[in-house]
Amino acid sequence: MLTRLLTCAAVLGGAAIGLGAPSASAQVSTFDCAISSLEGRGFIRERIFFTIDTASNRAAVLDDLTNAVYDGPAQGSLQQLNNGQYRIKREVENLKSGANSFDIAYTLQYRPGAQALTLRANVSGFDNRPSGSGTCKPVAGRSLLR
Repeated sequence: MLTRLLTCAAVLGGAAIGLGAPSASAQVSTFDCAISSLEGRGFIRERIFFTIDTASNRAAVLDDLTNAVYDGPAQGSLQQLNNGQYRIKREVENLKSGANSFDIAYTLQYRPGAQALTLRANVSGFDNRPSGSGTCKPVAGRSLLR
């Protein structure tokens, strides 16, 4: 897992797959978040990066699971909420577990005032809804957006 986290950090630092270029817009912000979860199956990762572009309502999210599946960040939809928070929705599709495949629909809610997030996962074919929460710190001048 540490290797995948370092790969994610390298992507954000611009050292892999051509992403992580410096951001020119003040409306583009990137965050590095540590997440705690009681869910033990790996659907909620311990570290996640995300970029939001408030001018274009675009977002991208990167964690070690997403990086393993897509070899880079997943693009997501960004919604600016009336209370000043942001919601990002994204999916990681066609994951394999034995002979079965499944998708995970993630909803990330970021609270800028508290520099905190909540992450929920809806795993196709499962009744439980894994979730976690954590704190975020800004990463200056970098973007995961393509």
